Amino acid sequence: MKCLRYIPVLLFALLSAAGCSSDECFDNQNALPLAGFYDSADSTKTVAIDSLEVYGLHSPGDSILWNGAGARNELYLPFKLTSDTTTYIFRYLQKDLAAHHITDTVTFIYNREPRLVSAACGVSYLFTMKEIRYTDLLIDSVSCPFGIITNKPIQNLRIFFRVDHSEDNTDNE
Repeated sequence: MKCLRYIPVLLFALLSAAGCSSDECFDNQNALPLAGFYDSADSTKTVAIDSLEVYGLHSPGDSILWNGAGARNELYLPFKLTSDTTTYIFRYLQKDLAAHHITDTVTFIYNREPRLVSAACGVSYLFTMKEIRYTDLLIDSVSCPFGIITNKPIQNLRIFFRVDHSEDNTDNE
């Protein structure tokens, strides 16, 4: 019977917590760069890349964003909020490429601009791209089509890969 007297307190706590939640924070409030993968020979054609490991340079533990499991045609590449540069390493895991330790590096240089979303949701950052540097072993080019990364859920970045089309051009004799 002693437990019954705690039920009103528990109900009050649950109702209070539910009353404080806000639907306005469920929308995408963070500017999280989404990179799409494209064929450098046909910039309108997306490509699904497999056997690729992507990790951030000088991130805590150089954390791996993608370990190559399954093919993907896009990937979120979060930017550092404490720096105006973020670098990612693209390590190719295909047998021949992995044996030679083939990697590409992409460095994004940007301005960070904090924006107050609301008192409930806090601050979000906008990133204005200043420069993109990259090595070009298998990456042909990298672009930020709009020049700015906002919280709109779109591909903010495009990475164009050199794709082997030799299988597409075989003769059927």
